[in-house]
Amino acid sequence: MRRLLITTGTVLVTLLAATPALAVDGNLPGGTSISVTITSPANGSVHPPGPVTVTGTASVGTGVPVANTSLTYVIDSSGSTGNPGHPSCGNILQCEIAAALALSADTRNGTIAEVGAVTFGEAATIADVTPGGGDDRNTGPSTDANGNGTPDIDEVISSTFSAGFGQFTNRSVGSGSTNFADAIAKARTVTDAQTKARKIVVFMSDGFANTGGSINVPLTGIPDNVDIFTFAVGTGANCTNTGQNGEGSLEQITAGTVPGGHCVQVTDVGQLPDVLPGIISSQLTQLSMQIDNGSFNPIGNADITPDLPQNGPASVTYSAVTPALAAGTHQICVRANGTDGGGAGFVTDCRTIIINAPPVVDPGGPFSGQEGTPVTIAGTVTDPDGPSLTTLWTIAPQSGVDPGATCAFTDASLQMTTVRCTDDGVYRLTLTADDGVNPPVSADTTLTLTNVAPQVSISAPVNNLAVPRGTNVAFTAPFTDIGTNDTHTCTIDFDDGTPVVNGTVNEVPGSGTCTTSHVFTALGPHNVLVTVTDDDGASATAVVRVVVFLPGGAFALEAKGLLLTVPRTPDVRCPPNEARTVVRISAPPLLSTGVLNASCTIDMNIGRTVAYASVDGATLLGGAIQLSLIESTCTADADGITRSSRVVGTINGQPISAGPATIGIPGVATVHLNESTTGPGGLLVQNAVRVEVLGLLGIVTETIILSSCYLG
Repeated sequence: MRRLLITTGTVLVTLLAATPALAVDGNLPGGTSISVTITSPANGSVHPPGPVTVTGTASVGTGVPVANTSLTYVIDSSGSTGNPGHPSCGNILQCEIAAALALSADTRNGTIAEVGAVTFGEAATIADVTPGGGDDRNTGPSTDANGNGTPDIDEVISSTFSAGFGQFTNRSVGSGSTNFADAIAKARTVTDAQTKARKIVVFMSDGFANTGGSINVPLTGIPDNVDIFTFAVGTGANCTNTGQNGEGSLEQITAGTVPGGHCVQVTDVGQLPDVLPGIISSQLTQLSMQIDNGSFNPIGNADITPDLPQNGPASVTYSAVTPALAAGTHQICVRANGTDGGGAGFVTDCRTIIINAPPVVDPGGPFSGQEGTPVTIAGTVTDPDGPSLTTLWTIAPQSGVDPGATCAFTDASLQMTTVRCTDDGVYRLTLTADDGVNPPVSADTTLTLTNVAPQVSISAPVNNLAVPRGTNVAFTAPFTDIGTNDTHTCTIDFDDGTPVVNGTVNEVPGSGTCTTSHVFTALGPHNVLVTVTDDDGASATAVVRVVVFLPGGAFALEAKGLLLTVPRTPDVRCPPNEARTVVRISAPPLLSTGVLNASCTIDMNIGRTVAYASVDGATLLGGAIQLSLIESTCTADADGITRSSRVVGTINGQPISAGPATIGIPGVATVHLNESTTGPGGLLVQNAVRVEVLGLLGIVTETIILSSCYLG
């Protein structure tokens, strides 16, 4: 069923017409162009799930029309049409003529192919619509066969007089009564001669039937493509009056040819020229949208600019939003509905789009590992509908991470990769997937990294370094830490009873040195412990062994003075270790000795120094001092320093005691036995026998030392 909206200045008239055929090539049934275009989305475009905005344009009457409709004017010219009509157009007949001419002007828009005319009163007659010979029932709406500048049909309409036509062949019908039945019959004769698919009859009358019999006879069998629209003109007309003898009403004429149609009452005759052209005018009436072959749902005027309906020629734009669309392929169609003189029709534009589901991201985890160490991480991204996919890992500190920490991925674009961070703590790992259609999708997991202790070694001094007591020893301990964001302190325990000290740290990310120096006073081996601690409390240690010793020396005999000079014999010092022997020394009467021995050894593993000297018997001062064995031993190690002598013999027949002693031989000598003394530079000296030979006035003229050792 067609719905035709005819809009005038003060009246909105609704006419219903027969069910239309679908629009063909963008034209309504009457031939008026109609179009609709979906500007977006593009065909085949890909979108994320959810609503999709659909935009485009629609128009009616702006394109090339198709002359697909025929039109027949039926004008009441009975005597009553001479009654006053309206000052704007004249009497009723003149107002009918003015209305017909207004409609005729609109027929030249290109949709009307042929026109004819009928007038009626007591009877009805068909107009001859062309000049010259013959009896032509139809002509073109713009045809001007006589070339006078006025379309032939307008000349015919204008020639209508009371009860007849004056052009091109004079025709008279009598004006005494009103015959609807004959008017319908003559109009049917005209439409039978017309060739177009749609045929419209405009039927105007100022009264009601009072002759000619029932209208049912000419209406019987009228083709479906013929629509008769009736207009009751003036105050004396009536749409529903069925005539004096039941001939039939104007309402019945329209209802019989236009299912659901109605007669239009035009009481104000002056409006007729405005109302009548609406019978063939075009109008864009509605836009609607369909999703996946569902129902077409109207697009509201809030989404259309300007609002509908719009009389043609007219164009509108629209922007409507679909319901949320799930993943898959969808068809979106927009339909433009309109009407023209041939009836209602529509055109439809469709787009097929793809709704792309967002990726599903599973970051895996939680993951764990150690700082500074590559940790394997593996997430999963699924995206079966593509079209392309990129993934990216990012990482950020979450808790327990020191400022300045950094992380680096082997390849952050891979779902399985490794990440290395410079500090321990808990990190937030984010895996993001972007399919190029949906907003990027992210999911988080955690990476917990434990602290790794630094590693330390000692580059100086070398292990088991032996140094003399009092030497300042420099220590250098290089360290590394795979937690390159860590900072470090160090301590040194010298294992000699002195307090633990803090070393000096110089570092760059991931490595450094701990340095210090120390003067050892305790003899023996010392396991020096260097401890490097990172800012998370993890530590590493390294040990170097330092052996501290006292240098030493020994000699068996030394004599110096006025009487005799014998340098230290044999004379040894250590380091290095040394042992020497001299068979004898004979210088009577001052002294005579047996074998002389001297040795000095240092055990560098334990820092023990042993200096030893011995004389196998000696006779001094012409026999005044007789000694069978003379020994001195000096020992220094971690257990302490000892010095001792052993002297076996007699002086003047008296045995020598084991302890230190000083014995005087009057006028001859002073003998010092088992003497512990301190020499130059603080040397710790042990003399077994030191003899001071006295000269005149008791002055020492000679000093003889037997079996002496020293440390330092």
